[in-house]
Amino acid sequence: MRHSLPIAPQFYVTAPQPCPYLEGRMERKLFTAVHGEHANTLNNALSRQGFRRSQNVLYRPSCADCAACL
Repeated sequence: MRHSLPIAPQFYVTAPQPCPYLEGRMERKLFTAVHGEHANTLNNALSRQGFRRSQNVLYRPSCADCAACL
């Protein structure tokens, strides 16, 4: 069986966890993996939209009622 990667990136959201910026608040992160021949293009596009990178994962805070850390 052959497995192939999707053309469009797959995005996921973390479970709520304590916010590292604001005491007593909870945060969630939106994230995706970057790989393949379009990794640089995806990294550049998402970086301009506030995503941060750690290894091959791009992520950004995704809190429903807060944008203090953006």
